Amino acid sequence: MILMYHKIHPDTPTMWWVSVNEFYRQMVELSSKKIVYLNDYDAENKDHVVITFDGIYKNVYEYALPILKHFNYPFELFLTSDYLDSDNSFDKVEPLADFTNSFELLKLVEGGGRLQWHTRSHPNLKEVVDLDFIVNELEIPDEIRKLDKDGFDWFAYPHGEFNDLVLNEVKLRFKGALSCNQGNGVDNYQLNRLTVEDDTSLTDNKITCIIPCYNYGSFLIEAVESVLKQTIVPNEILISDDCSTDETQIIAEEYTRRYPKLIRYNRNEINLGIVNHFNKAIKMTTGDFVFFLGADNKLISNYVEELMKILAQDKKTGIAYSDYAFFGPRAKLTYEGLSETSQGGIVSSSHFKVFFPETKSRDELLDVLRESNIIHGSSMFRREAYESVQGYIQTKMPEDYNLFKRIVEKGWNAKKASNTNFEYRQHSNAQANNVLTLQNKMIFYRNSYLNLKKQKQDYENSRVFKFSFMFYKVIVFVKKNYKKPSLILKKVKTKVLK
Repeated sequence: MILMYHKIHPDTPTMWWVSVNEFYRQMVELSSKKIVYLNDYDAENKDHVVITFDGIYKNVYEYALPILKHFNYPFELFLTSDYLDSDNSFDKVEPLADFTNSFELLKLVEGGGRLQWHTRSHPNLKEVVDLDFIVNELEIPDEIRKLDKDGFDWFAYPHGEFNDLVLNEVKLRFKGALSCNQGNGVDNYQLNRLTVEDDTSLTDNKITCIIPCYNYGSFLIEAVESVLKQTIVPNEILISDDCSTDETQIIAEEYTRRYPKLIRYNRNEINLGIVNHFNKAIKMTTGDFVFFLGADNKLISNYVEELMKILAQDKKTGIAYSDYAFFGPRAKLTYEGLSETSQGGIVSSSHFKVFFPETKSRDELLDVLRESNIIHGSSMFRREAYESVQGYIQTKMPEDYNLFKRIVEKGWNAKKASNTNFEYRQHSNAQANNVLTLQNKMIFYRNSYLNLKKQKQDYENSRVFKFSFMFYKVIVFVKKNYKKPSLILKKVKTKVLK
């Protein structure tokens, strides 16, 4: 698969712009693939992916490069030299955007990019039969070639189009060439590319976060906000309420109003208990990778990203787990009661890390699980693995311990993400009324009020409302004065003349 990007930017005015957040998501989704240069690309290898940029725009240097360096991905840069250190004012459709200069191109090459050729002026070559013109567009100026001693082996057809004359000239000068609509996946001089847009998904794996809640409305805001602030936000979030009697429903329904395409709310008519509730919640979702987050707990920002990468990299891995950190009024006391091997260190005065070991094989993992649990309840698991053991069952063991032990016994592996964790609240009896919780509630309800107020103002300023209100006043006036036709006529004349 060969990907084609143009612009990476916080804003996305047209389909040719991909937002920084979505670009990061797409790079994470490629973590299970092998990212290669075009010279190493094998079209028959489904794991091979090439990342290409056409232009090259300054925003690729500003926004894409740091992300590409973070993942250590190689990438290809198809340059149109006439617009170096200029802008795209020639394009009357696209918003104005600057191209890179020579210094920025050198930095892109230094960061893992490889320069390739996209003609001098980006003409559509499909109908061109002037050989001199074609040759001039295909020739790379010496000062440009010096920018990358390892580059300029590959060509990208402007607008993805070409004719036989162009194709023959390209074959004389380059190792291969790329299109985006006229090509195929077989001929090295007509390889097609996928045009990546903001909502393009590069993985088939969808992620589900389930937030079960029973009378933890006081903490629900913190839990949901920690999921929304993930570097990779799940594809669906289900807040599942096991018949709470507090403000859980009010808060959950407000979140579904704010994020109707992302967050759903389920309320059980009776309290089902953990096992039945969890199994029901999973049936209500569709994600391939699933995890539960207790409504009183929180995630650190890279939690979803790190765990989903582990599951995506190996289809035999059924569970991805992590360490966690105690927080809350009883955190220090609970931490001090652990064995030294479980104490992962004091993160801060309020957070205490709990360490879980990483095993070298599934057999070793099974031996450990027979003695104790090292996989916490907010671990991410593959739906297929969950279904292979018929889900949660009622036993004397903790429900998560029992589930994960049976999954490993079934033949699945479990692997640890060592550079993330989630935050596990340790409660006290008075905690529901602490200052931070009250502040979060106040902010939540204030924002809800302001959002509703703005919606009301927007509606009242709309033409629909103004017309409806005017029509309402007419109806009231007519009903009140229907026996006085002269008065109605006079009113109509006054409005018309006005």
